[in-house]
Amino acid sequence: MSCTGSSSQSPSVAFSNFSCCSQSTYVQDQTCKLFDIAAPILGVNPVIFVSNFNTSRLYASGTITITTAPTDRVIEVLFLLGGPTGTIIETDTIVVGGVLTFMKTGFDTIQLTIGPGALLTPNVTGEICMNVRYPVA
Repeated sequence: MSCTGSSSQSPSVAFSNFSCCSQSTYVQDQTCKLFDIAAPILGVNPVIFVSNFNTSRLYASGTITITTAPTDRVIEVLFLLGGPTGTIIETDTIVVGGVLTFMKTGFDTIQLTIGPGALLTPNVTGEICMNVRYPVA
């Protein structure tokens, strides 16, 4: 899932035809986006992903990488339902140079929370790459 810059691949269609499950047709998209958050300020929580899909029918797997950040900051990744002010579904901590891998459903927003600290440099930079799957109605 290594992408550079902002990219999106054309959707592909997959079919499931297992004896244990009903047949479904899924569309799979991949999107990758670099982010660069200047001068992290306490209380400013940047959104790095928003979906307008029905969250009960959205399946996502991907990675979030933090490349640089001030060394005195703790960075949390929040998966939310209902936008940036919605319900937190899960919170994970990620360190500089770290990668968070996820497989989730039931969320529509991914947001970063940058903890308090005195240092303002370097910028918080990284990348989100996701494979999003949803059934064709």
